Amino acid sequence: MNKFLSLLFIVFISACANFGSSEGIYLINSEDERLYVEVDGKENSKNNKLVFIQHGLASNLQHQVVQTAKKAFIKNGYVVVTFDARHSLGKDDNNVEKVSLASFEEDLQTVTQWAEKQDFYHEPFALVGHSLGGASVLQFAADNPQKVNILVPVAPVISGKLWEQSCMKNMTDFCKEWKSNGSYEYTDMQNGKTAVIPYSVVSSSMSYNAELLAPKIKAATLLVAANNDIVIEAKHVKNLANHTGNSTSFAEIAASGHNFETMQNQSDLYYVINSFLHSCLFK
Repeated sequence: MNKFLSLLFIVFISACANFGSSEGIYLINSEDERLYVEVDGKENSKNNKLVFIQHGLASNLQHQVVQTAKKAFIKNGYVVVTFDARHSLGKDDNNVEKVSLASFEEDLQTVTQWAEKQDFYHEPFALVGHSLGGASVLQFAADNPQKVNILVPVAPVISGKLWEQSCMKNMTDFCKEWKSNGSYEYTDMQNGKTAVIPYSVVSSSMSYNAELLAPKIKAATLLVAANNDIVIEAKHVKNLANHTGNSTSFAEIAASGHNFETMQNQSDLYYVINSFLHSCLFK
């Protein structure tokens, strides 16, 4: 058991708000850091199909990529687990300044281990991750190939070095200042929440390289890129696809930025995920 999990004392608290068909709980560790989880599509439990979806940096489970993927998987008969990372702009304003790829990986592991004790749990399961969450699900699938049969990284961080390289090339002044200052203040335009984003989230991920993980991943994989993405360039996502096996598909969403902001972006994303899931049924 790793150090983080040895400190984790899971407490289940029913969410007070009305989330429709969603079932919400909190997982709380010994340092009172809260990780919020929702479960949708429990009526699909009999199908033995389960997916975990992880959001990106300074985001939450309401992000349009998470919600779009959730709709596609529910349409295809899955139970869907989404969650707000401990250091995110989710239901609780936890300290985003403590975020790292490692903390994202720990959160995903925590949620999957909690799910193992639930009546909807099934292996192998699917994973979806956006941006930093994409790096997290790639790492999990490489470390646990027997547990993951479908993998959908959406505009995933490919490596710490490429992340920094793209940032310095496409947002030169901003990134130089971010690195020099050690952090910047980010405001979520959807909910108005602010957070301090540390440059350490980039620098601490320098040893991560998805191309080195690719041979270990056995899941049927859909790599999704946005063609106008200046954070995670589409060419880097496509190059990762070239390093993986025959079970990997690549899709590039036209006229889209990193966050798939428009209704057309989200419609296109839904279409490629839904089509991929359909194709997996007949393999």
